[in-house]
Amino acid sequence: MDRFSMDDLLQNEPTSSIARIPELKWLRQIIMERALTRGDYLLSGGARSDFYIDKFRLFSDPYVLRRIARLFSPIVAEKGPDLIAGTELGGVILATAVSQMTNIPMIVIRKAPKSYGAFADEYVEGAFHAGQHVLLLEDVVTSGREVLAAKERLEKLELRVSVHAVISRGLAPVPSLVQFALPRSQPKNDN
Repeated sequence: MDRFSMDDLLQNEPTSSIARIPELKWLRQIIMERALTRGDYLLSGGARSDFYIDKFRLFSDPYVLRRIARLFSPIVAEKGPDLIAGTELGGVILATAVSQMTNIPMIVIRKAPKSYGAFADEYVEGAFHAGQHVLLLEDVVTSGREVLAAKERLEKLELRVSVHAVISRGLAPVPSLVQFALPRSQPKNDN
């Protein structure tokens, strides 16, 4: 099956920033309703936070996942990638949905190479060749450490890489669909 043309990708999709506002408002709302929890959490980069975004509460709903994947249509149209990539685990789910929607092949970037099989000791799964442009997708970034390490691995393979996330907690040098931060919770007073 052929890839969709850029016109196909953008058909019925908001492309201007102003036209996308309702969709991005929906994304923020669905995060608040389904994926946000308050507490004391250790994040993957070692920092502590009083809120956590459970992206699997978003990605496990096919309707929500498709709608989030469609939000990447203008980005795919602008970047014109040869491949869609995702980091394990949440980025792979997102990359799969975007790949399915656009008919652009995908690759997977592991956090650590597997130690078995035909391609042991490799970080990248899937077909690619030097010089291709990759749109590397991530779910939630805080510092961006993991996705930037994945970008570096791809660049060592002579791939050109653009990175984009669904949600940025505001500290990563990674473009995202939404920036998401909350004021710290107030301490409880039992007086």
